[in-house]
Amino acid sequence: MVTGIASCCLGGYRDDVSEGFQPGGRAPAPPPLDLVQDFVNTEIPEWARDDIATPGLLESWLRGRGLLSDDEGVDAASFVAARELRSALRALALLNTLGRRPPDRALDELRRALRDISLGVEPDADGRLAVVGAGAGAQRALAAIVAVVVEGQASGSWPRLKACRQETCGWVFFDASRNASSTWCSMSVCGSRAKSASYRRRRKASS
Repeated sequence: MVTGIASCCLGGYRDDVSEGFQPGGRAPAPPPLDLVQDFVNTEIPEWARDDIATPGLLESWLRGRGLLSDDEGVDAASFVAARELRSALRALALLNTLGRRPPDRALDELRRALRDISLGVEPDADGRLAVVGAGAGAQRALAAIVAVVVEGQASGSWPRLKACRQETCGWVFFDASRNASSTWCSMSVCGSRAKSASYRRRRKASS
């Protein structure tokens, strides 16, 4: 059984990255933060893989997670908004990895992604107020994803959702380490690649 990105050299491995896959045997983010993790990881930049590459695929993805009813669809504007939101959330997750404040460019990207997002407040079963997605159709579905980010930031779990710092990777993972110090999706793969690259640069500079 394939258990990590290190096995990507095996034929057909890309097709094995399916529901629940986590590199290096990591546990997925706890609910509901796993929704954000799954959403951002619909794209694997290194493999040019995009599981929501068309409005139809996005519609199926949202419906499969109970965010879209059978009679609701994804229009062109919502499709573009979803891709902008995914990119902005990956950038935020990378900032969690690097421990940095968002630069103006990242904030502008986030503002663009949120321009049509509406949130509401509803009581949960215990009477506590919870942020929920508002609006209709796909816009409400995207708002529900944003609501999870808001909840994670309020609860303190959000900083543990990180994007791998390897430039060609960007896989979003949940850092469950005690001191929240992980920076690679898999130390044995992306971490090893980065260390090897750093070693080659030092060798070249000293020669």
